[in-house]
Amino acid sequence: MMPVVRVNDATFVDLKSVATWLGTETPSLTIDRLVREKMEQLGLERDDTSEEVVASEAVSATSDNGVMEFRSAPGLSFTRLLDASVGGQALAKANWSSVLLKVIAATKKKNGMDAKALCQELQVPSKPHEYGSEGYKYQAELGISIQGQSAQDAWKEIHRLAEKHSVPVEVRFQWRENEKAQYPGRIGVLRAGK
Repeated sequence: MMPVVRVNDATFVDLKSVATWLGTETPSLTIDRLVREKMEQLGLERDDTSEEVVASEAVSATSDNGVMEFRSAPGLSFTRLLDASVGGQALAKANWSSVLLKVIAATKKKNGMDAKALCQELQVPSKPHEYGSEGYKYQAELGISIQGQSAQDAWKEIHRLAEKHSVPVEVRFQWRENEKAQYPGRIGVLRAGK
């Protein structure tokens, strides 16, 4: 039986914020990752192998060339897209924002949405008109303004829309050589939609 840990409400809210930044799915995985990182900083080692189990939970496969395929999104901070496709079409300029915009366009087209309906469908900050401050950028082809998103938040919305509206998406990305990256230098693949 696993021990139960009680935290106050404010700490739990902070824990959820940290989980978003780290890309972990549960409070348990978030705490485990934070403890692991602190133990590494202190030069301490764990007595068991549960660390490998937690690290591999989100990875569905690793290919011969080291590409990691994920079932759920890892921490995407310090990543760059190598290539991406939406609806089976490769994107000429692949970045997290362009993939998000392409999925939003596919959602709009598939459902015949106007700007207002599209903004109501989105779970990222958007406005059904031209707006250019507070990090918003007008997307004329969509008829809406969308606020810029982190890689983690962009993927979260890409995944949600792709699954809900059956828009196939595949991204191949690489973590930059940065000590704060989850897997520095490694390549990963995420898929969504059917």
